[in-house]
Amino acid sequence: MNTPMCADMHPRKITRRAIGIRAPLAVALAVAFVAAGIAPGAAQDDKPLDPNNPYRVTLGTIPIAPLIPAFLAVEKGWFKDEGLEVELKPEPGGQDIVTAVVAQEFDFGFSNQTSLLIARSRGLGVSAIAKAVVGSPDVETAWDGVIVKIDSDIREATDLIGKTVSVNTLNNTPHMVLLRALENAGVENPQEQVNFIEVQFPDAVGAVNQGQVDAAWVVEPFVTVGDMFGDTRVIMHPLIETGPSFLMSAYFTSDKLIEQRPDVVAAFTRAINKAMEFASENPQEVRDSFPKFNENANPKVAHSMALPFWNTTLSATDFEMGAELAKRYGFIDEIPDLEEFVKTPDKYGQ
Repeated sequence: MNTPMCADMHPRKITRRAIGIRAPLAVALAVAFVAAGIAPGAAQDDKPLDPNNPYRVTLGTIPIAPLIPAFLAVEKGWFKDEGLEVELKPEPGGQDIVTAVVAQEFDFGFSNQTSLLIARSRGLGVSAIAKAVVGSPDVETAWDGVIVKIDSDIREATDLIGKTVSVNTLNNTPHMVLLRALENAGVENPQEQVNFIEVQFPDAVGAVNQGQVDAAWVVEPFVTVGDMFGDTRVIMHPLIETGPSFLMSAYFTSDKLIEQRPDVVAAFTRAINKAMEFASENPQEVRDSFPKFNENANPKVAHSMALPFWNTTLSATDFEMGAELAKRYGFIDEIPDLEEFVKTPDKYGQ
């Protein structure tokens, strides 16, 4: 199905499934990261960053509604005010972005919390620096959903037993919260009773309508795309059913960049937090900006979609439930030190 927002949103399709999927490559990246690390006391410019001569960095993104603040920070010059020139780099999913940051292709990234915890648990030098998006506080404002065809006989979570359900990437937060929501709905051992496959967000509505999958977990704008153009309906909202305001994703960077240029990391954090505060307070500007951030976006969808929730206070406790669930479902063997994993500017003297 070719819906108005389901065209190819990615200029290039990168299939780095290293984190959580192919352990040998993850280990190789860890070795490469350590080898490329800088020694303590490396040269650092203590002067404020210069907006007239900005420091250039890249940010790995996904063309979904939660990333609108990053676009706003570029468009409104908040990164530049901090002395940064930020290039947004689209990727299919959070695992790809984590791998790109570890491989030093990107300076910063947006990723689901599970992919970050998997990386950290395997010794990869990445740290969370700011919240990116949280789940809604209630069902009425939910911006995620499991969608099925409007005429499907699937009505509730238990009807998914024996069915095929897609998530944008396996072994990440969407996969994890869906497992948790299914358990909470009475599905025992959902990893064995439901077949999960990968379908990227832009293709998910079409996959449901064409019968390639029985259901798909999606976020906005694709919940609204399915409702307006795809003849789909929502049967559950896994984020809220896992927990109110559950941390979905975070902005992160490499430990190397924090060590080498804490001023750059702090400047990025200030700008993105400012953008998230603005987005929370100005929903109409968020809707108006989405078709500019994602050129395939339909303005009608942008006007109608449920907006994500943004919060700028990040702490290690935000990851505790997600870490416990990731271990429960076998995504990680051990929970990493969450206090060391979260590095807000106050932790490195900025």
